[in-house]
Amino acid sequence: MGQIILRGRIPSKKNSTITMVRNGRVLHFPQNAYRTWHKDTSKQLIGCEKIKSDFLVLKFWFPDNRRTDLTNKTESVMDLLVDNGFIKDDCWQVIKSLTIESEGIDKKNPRVEILW
Repeated sequence: MGQIILRGRIPSKKNSTITMVRNGRVLHFPQNAYRTWHKDTSKQLIGCEKIKSDFLVLKFWFPDNRRTDLTNKTESVMDLLVDNGFIKDDCWQVIKSLTIESEGIDKKNPRVEILW
């Protein structure tokens, strides 16, 4: 079994977008907070083992009791894994099973553990 641990608060990509109109087309871009998280957290992946399974478990520990959407956090993590080449894609043809678990609050060490 493999494991990657990403530390810190995970922003929701879906709820952090800027909408712009360019040449008559509506475009959506992530806000600075998400882009900063993505860049900083990508560094945590350096030296980690690549994911060699199509079955993943994501276990989330949160920094506080703030209401948050677990599926939005999952989307942020999955996009990070795709963007950094740890999985080919997060579509159903590549990831056959995805289990998402909320493990509660850990004020000193909020994180997501990715297991396969």
